[in-house]
Amino acid sequence: MTIPEEKIANGFSIYGNLPVRFKEGGIKLFIPKKEMPVFFIVLGIVLLLSGCGGIVMTEDFSQSYRVRSGTPVAIYNPNGDVTINGWDEDVIEINARKESIHGQEALDEVDIYIDIAGEMVIRTEYPPGARKVTVDYDIKVPEDLLVKYIECSNGNIIVDGLMGNPVLFSSNGIIQASNINGIVKARTSNGDINIKAVKGLEDLITSNGNIEAELPDLHDDIEIKTSNGSIKLALSPDLAVDLKAETSNGSITIQNINIDTEELNKTSLVGSMNGGGLQVSITTSNGSVELSRLK
Repeated sequence: MTIPEEKIANGFSIYGNLPVRFKEGGIKLFIPKKEMPVFFIVLGIVLLLSGCGGIVMTEDFSQSYRVRSGTPVAIYNPNGDVTINGWDEDVIEINARKESIHGQEALDEVDIYIDIAGEMVIRTEYPPGARKVTVDYDIKVPEDLLVKYIECSNGNIIVDGLMGNPVLFSSNGIIQASNINGIVKARTSNGDINIKAVKGLEDLITSNGNIEAELPDLHDDIEIKTSNGSIKLALSPDLAVDLKAETSNGSITIQNINIDTEELNKTSLVGSMNGGGLQVSITTSNGSVELSRLK
Protein backbone atom coordinates (compact mmCIF):
# COMPACT_ATOMS: atom_id res chain seq x y z
CA MET A 1 0.00 0.00 0.00
CA THR A 2 1.46 3.37 -1.08
CA ILE A 3 -0.14 6.56 0.24
CA PRO A 4 1.39 10.02 -0.24
CA GLU A 5 2.76 11.32 3.03
CA GLU A 6 1.33 14.70 4.05
CA LYS A 7 2.24 15.41 7.65
CA ILE A 8 4.51 13.95 10.31
CA ALA A 9 4.04 14.49 14.05
CA ASN A 10 5.30 12.48 17.02
CA GLY A 11 6.57 9.79 14.68
CA PHE A 12 3.20 9.41 12.91
CA SER A 13 2.61 10.03 9.22
CA ILE A 14 -0.95 11.20 8.67
CA TYR A 15 -2.86 10.60 5.49
CA GLY A 16 -6.02 12.04 4.05
CA ASN A 17 -7.35 15.58 4.40
CA LEU A 18 -8.43 15.40 8.03
CA PRO A 19 -8.16 18.69 9.94
CA VAL A 20 -5.48 18.60 12.61
CA ARG A 21 -5.91 20.20 16.00
CA PHE A 22 -2.51 20.69 17.65
CA LYS A 23 -2.19 20.30 21.40
CA GLU A 24 0.58 19.83 23.91
CA GLY A 25 2.21 16.41 23.71
CA GLY A 26 0.89 15.50 20.28
CA ILE A 27 -1.95 16.06 17.87
CA LYS A 28 -5.62 15.29 17.85
CA LEU A 29 -7.52 14.42 14.71
CA PHE A 30 -11.12 15.58 14.99
CA ILE A 31 -13.77 14.67 12.46
CA PRO A 32 -16.47 17.36 12.82
CA LYS A 33 -20.01 16.07 12.52
CA LYS A 34 -21.06 18.89 10.20
CA GLU A 35 -18.13 18.30 7.85
CA MET A 36 -17.74 14.55 8.23
CA PRO A 37 -18.97 13.52 4.74
CA VAL A 38 -15.87 15.22 3.24
CA PHE A 39 -13.68 12.59 4.87
CA PHE A 40 -15.52 9.51 3.76
CA ILE A 41 -13.67 7.60 1.09
CA VAL A 42 -16.80 5.57 0.58
CA LEU A 43 -19.18 8.50 0.09
CA GLY A 44 -22.92 8.46 -0.12
CA ILE A 45 -25.74 7.41 2.08
CA VAL A 46 -27.06 3.90 1.63
CA LEU A 47 -30.75 3.41 2.29
CA LEU A 48 -31.98 -0.08 3.08
CA LEU A 49 -35.33 -1.37 4.22
CA SER A 50 -35.05 -2.98 7.63
CA GLY A 51 -37.02 -6.03 8.69
CA CYS A 52 -39.33 -3.91 10.86
CA GLY A 53 -40.27 -1.60 7.99
CA GLY A 54 -38.06 1.33 9.03
CA ILE A 55 -35.39 2.95 6.87
CA VAL A 56 -31.80 2.15 7.80
CA MET A 57 -29.35 4.92 6.94
CA THR A 58 -25.61 4.19 6.87
CA GLU A 59 -22.46 6.24 6.50
CA ASP A 60 -18.97 4.81 5.88
CA PHE A 61 -15.59 6.11 7.02
CA SER A 62 -12.15 4.90 5.94
CA GLN A 63 -8.69 6.28 6.73
CA SER A 64 -5.11 4.96 6.95
CA TYR A 65 -2.25 6.11 9.18
CA ARG A 66 1.42 5.21 9.35
CA VAL A 67 2.44 4.51 12.95
CA ARG A 68 5.65 3.81 14.80
CA SER A 69 6.47 0.18 15.64
CA GLY A 70 5.27 -0.78 19.12
CA THR A 71 2.68 2.01 19.35
CA PRO A 72 -0.09 1.19 21.88
CA VAL A 73 -3.66 1.24 20.56
CA ALA A 74 -6.90 1.61 22.55
CA ILE A 75 -10.46 1.56 21.20
CA TYR A 76 -13.67 2.73 22.90
CA ASN A 77 -16.95 2.04 21.10
CA PRO A 78 -20.15 2.32 23.18
CA ASN A 79 -22.51 0.78 20.63
CA GLY A 80 -21.28 -1.58 17.95
CA ASP A 81 -18.77 -4.26 16.99
CA VAL A 82 -14.98 -4.02 16.86
CA THR A 83 -12.99 -6.37 14.63
CA ILE A 84 -9.20 -6.07 14.51
CA ASN A 85 -6.82 -8.16 12.41
CA GLY A 86 -3.07 -7.96 12.13
CA TRP A 87 -1.54 -7.64 8.67
CA ASP A 88 1.90 -7.22 7.10
CA GLU A 89 1.42 -3.61 5.96
CA ASP A 90 3.07 -0.77 7.91
CA VAL A 91 -0.11 1.31 8.24
CA ILE A 92 -3.20 1.05 10.40
CA GLU A 93 -6.38 1.03 8.34
CA ILE A 94 -9.61 2.10 10.06
CA ASN A 95 -12.97 1.36 8.47
CA ALA A 96 -16.16 2.28 10.30
CA ARG A 97 -19.84 2.20 9.47
CA LYS A 98 -22.46 4.26 11.29
CA GLU A 99 -26.02 2.97 11.08
CA SER A 100 -29.36 4.26 12.34
CA ILE A 101 -33.08 4.19 11.59
CA HIS A 102 -33.40 7.76 12.86
CA GLY A 103 -32.05 9.58 9.81
CA GLN A 104 -29.04 11.68 8.88
CA GLU A 105 -29.40 13.97 11.89
CA ALA A 106 -28.93 10.98 14.20
CA LEU A 107 -25.78 9.97 12.30
CA ASP A 108 -24.46 13.53 12.56
CA GLU A 109 -24.84 13.46 16.36
CA VAL A 110 -22.15 10.76 16.64
CA ASP A 111 -18.48 11.71 16.36
CA ILE A 112 -15.46 9.53 15.60
CA TYR A 113 -12.31 10.80 17.31
CA ILE A 114 -8.78 9.65 16.53
CA ASP A 115 -6.23 10.90 19.07
CA ILE A 116 -2.51 10.62 18.47
CA ALA A 117 -0.36 11.62 21.42
CA GLY A 118 2.16 8.92 22.22
CA GLU A 119 -0.48 6.26 21.67
CA MET A 120 -3.38 5.91 19.27
CA VAL A 121 -6.90 6.16 20.71
CA ILE A 122 -9.97 5.51 18.57
CA ARG A 123 -13.17 6.63 20.23
CA THR A 124 -16.86 6.90 19.33
CA GLU A 125 -18.62 9.68 21.23
CA TYR A 126 -22.34 10.20 21.72
CA PRO A 127 -23.86 13.41 23.14
CA PRO A 128 -26.39 13.15 26.00
CA GLY A 129 -29.77 12.07 24.66
CA ALA A 130 -28.41 10.93 21.31
CA ARG A 131 -30.67 8.71 19.25
CA LYS A 132 -29.62 5.12 18.69
CA VAL A 133 -26.72 4.81 16.27
CA THR A 134 -24.48 1.77 15.94
CA VAL A 135 -20.88 2.11 14.81
CA ASP A 136 -19.06 -1.02 13.63
CA TYR A 137 -15.28 -0.93 13.20
CA ASP A 138 -13.15 -3.15 10.98
CA ILE A 139 -9.50 -2.31 11.67
CA LYS A 140 -6.26 -3.70 10.29
CA VAL A 141 -3.06 -3.03 12.22
CA PRO A 142 0.63 -3.79 11.68
CA GLU A 143 1.53 -6.99 13.48
CA ASP A 144 4.01 -5.18 15.74
CA LEU A 145 1.47 -2.71 17.17
CA LEU A 146 0.46 -3.24 20.81
CA VAL A 147 -3.33 -3.45 21.12
CA LYS A 148 -3.85 -2.82 24.82
CA TYR A 149 -7.57 -2.11 25.40
CA ILE A 150 -10.89 -2.54 23.59
CA GLU A 151 -14.21 -1.59 25.16
CA CYS A 152 -17.69 -2.09 23.70
CA SER A 153 -20.78 -1.63 25.82
CA ASN A 154 -23.02 -3.17 23.15
CA GLY A 155 -21.16 -5.19 20.57
CA ASN A 156 -18.87 -8.06 19.72
CA ILE A 157 -15.08 -7.98 19.92
CA ILE A 158 -13.09 -10.14 17.50
CA VAL A 159 -9.28 -9.90 17.38
CA ASP A 160 -6.72 -11.99 15.50
CA GLY A 161 -3.01 -11.87 14.79
CA LEU A 162 -1.96 -9.18 17.26
CA MET A 163 0.78 -8.32 19.74
CA GLY A 164 0.35 -6.90 23.22
CA ASN A 165 -1.61 -7.85 26.32
CA PRO A 166 -5.13 -6.81 25.34
CA VAL A 167 -7.91 -6.20 27.85
CA LEU A 168 -11.21 -6.91 26.10
CA PHE A 169 -14.44 -5.65 27.65
CA SER A 170 -18.04 -5.82 26.40
CA SER A 171 -21.25 -5.60 28.38
CA ASN A 172 -23.35 -7.22 25.63
CA GLY A 173 -21.53 -9.29 23.06
CA ILE A 174 -19.21 -12.16 22.30
CA ILE A 175 -15.43 -11.95 22.65
CA GLN A 176 -13.09 -13.93 20.39
CA ALA A 177 -9.30 -13.71 20.44
CA SER A 178 -6.84 -15.85 18.47
CA ASN A 179 -3.18 -15.81 17.49
CA ILE A 180 -2.25 -13.21 20.09
CA ASN A 181 1.42 -12.84 21.03
CA GLY A 182 0.52 -11.71 24.52
CA ILE A 183 -1.69 -12.28 27.55
CA VAL A 184 -5.45 -11.83 27.12
CA LYS A 185 -8.01 -10.66 29.68
CA ALA A 186 -11.70 -10.69 28.74
CA ARG A 187 -15.02 -9.79 30.36
CA THR A 188 -18.55 -9.61 28.99
CA SER A 189 -21.94 -9.74 30.67
CA ASN A 190 -23.94 -11.38 27.88
CA GLY A 191 -22.03 -13.50 25.42
CA ASP A 192 -19.54 -16.29 24.86
CA ILE A 193 -15.78 -15.98 25.30
CA ASN A 194 -13.46 -17.93 23.00
CA ILE A 195 -9.69 -17.58 23.40
CA LYS A 196 -7.15 -19.72 21.53
CA ALA A 197 -3.55 -19.63 20.32
CA VAL A 198 -2.45 -16.98 22.82
CA LYS A 199 0.66 -16.61 24.96
CA GLY A 200 -1.27 -16.65 28.24
CA LEU A 201 -4.47 -15.73 30.06
CA GLU A 202 -5.72 -13.43 32.77
CA ASP A 203 -9.31 -13.47 34.07
CA LEU A 204 -12.10 -14.58 31.72
CA ILE A 205 -15.56 -13.68 33.03
CA THR A 206 -19.06 -13.65 31.55
CA SER A 207 -22.44 -13.70 33.26
CA ASN A 208 -24.40 -15.35 30.45
CA GLY A 209 -22.43 -17.43 28.01
CA ASN A 210 -19.98 -20.25 27.45
CA ILE A 211 -16.23 -19.97 27.87
CA GLU A 212 -13.75 -21.93 25.76
CA ALA A 213 -10.06 -21.18 26.19
CA GLU A 214 -6.52 -22.46 25.88
CA LEU A 215 -4.05 -21.94 28.73
CA PRO A 216 -0.44 -22.45 27.58
CA ASP A 217 1.18 -20.41 30.36
CA LEU A 218 0.33 -18.55 33.55
CA HIS A 219 1.85 -15.43 35.10
CA ASP A 220 -0.59 -14.81 37.96
CA ASP A 221 -3.63 -16.35 39.64
CA ILE A 222 -6.63 -16.31 37.31
CA GLU A 223 -10.40 -16.70 37.51
CA ILE A 224 -12.53 -18.23 34.77
CA LYS A 225 -16.20 -17.73 35.58
CA THR A 226 -19.69 -17.75 34.09
CA SER A 227 -23.06 -17.77 35.81
CA ASN A 228 -24.96 -19.43 32.96
CA GLY A 229 -22.89 -21.54 30.61
CA SER A 230 -20.29 -24.25 30.23
CA ILE A 231 -16.52 -23.90 30.54
CA LYS A 232 -13.97 -25.78 28.43
CA LEU A 233 -10.33 -25.20 29.35
CA ALA A 234 -7.38 -26.82 27.58
CA LEU A 235 -4.24 -26.69 29.75
CA SER A 236 -0.61 -27.19 28.83
CA PRO A 237 0.61 -30.42 30.48
CA ASP A 238 3.74 -28.52 31.62
CA LEU A 239 1.83 -26.07 33.84
CA ALA A 240 2.54 -26.11 37.58
CA VAL A 241 -0.78 -24.90 38.98
CA ASP A 242 -3.35 -25.42 41.69
CA LEU A 243 -6.83 -26.07 40.33
CA LYS A 244 -10.25 -25.48 41.82
CA ALA A 245 -13.42 -26.05 39.80
CA GLU A 246 -17.06 -25.81 40.87
CA THR A 247 -20.48 -26.03 39.29
CA SER A 248 -23.81 -25.92 41.09
CA ASN A 249 -25.81 -27.45 38.26
CA GLY A 250 -23.69 -29.52 35.90
CA SER A 251 -20.75 -31.92 35.84
CA ILE A 252 -16.94 -31.81 35.85
CA THR A 253 -14.92 -33.99 33.48
CA ILE A 254 -11.17 -34.50 32.89
CA GLN A 255 -9.89 -35.61 29.48
CA ASN A 256 -6.35 -36.74 28.57
CA ILE A 257 -4.51 -34.69 31.20
CA ASN A 258 -2.88 -35.64 34.50
CA ILE A 259 -4.35 -33.83 37.51
CA ASP A 260 -3.53 -34.88 41.07
CA THR A 261 -6.92 -34.60 42.75
CA GLU A 262 -7.50 -33.99 46.44
CA GLU A 263 -11.25 -33.80 45.92
CA LEU A 264 -13.26 -34.86 42.90
CA ASN A 265 -16.98 -35.41 42.55
CA LYS A 266 -19.65 -34.53 40.04
CA THR A 267 -19.77 -30.82 40.92
CA SER A 268 -16.36 -29.92 42.38
CA LEU A 269 -12.65 -30.51 41.92
CA VAL A 270 -9.63 -29.54 43.98
CA GLY A 271 -6.24 -30.60 42.66
CA SER A 272 -2.90 -29.64 41.17
CA MET A 273 -0.58 -30.21 38.24
CA ASN A 274 3.18 -30.75 38.47
CA GLY A 275 3.33 -30.03 42.19
CA GLY A 276 1.08 -26.97 42.15
CA GLY A 277 1.74 -23.26 41.94
CA LEU A 278 -0.42 -20.37 40.82
CA GLN A 279 -4.18 -20.72 41.30
CA VAL A 280 -6.67 -21.40 38.50
CA SER A 281 -10.24 -20.95 39.75
CA ILE A 282 -13.06 -22.20 37.49
CA THR A 283 -16.70 -21.55 38.39
CA THR A 284 -20.10 -21.87 36.76
CA SER A 285 -23.53 -21.97 38.37
CA ASN A 286 -25.37 -23.55 35.43
CA GLY A 287 -23.22 -25.63 33.12
CA SER A 288 -20.50 -28.22 32.82
CA VAL A 289 -16.73 -27.89 33.25
CA GLU A 290 -14.36 -29.79 30.97
CA LEU A 291 -10.59 -29.83 31.55
CA SER A 292 -8.42 -31.24 28.77
CA ARG A 293 -4.86 -31.40 27.48
CA LEU A 294 -3.74 -28.57 25.22
CA LYS A 295 -2.50 -30.07 21.96
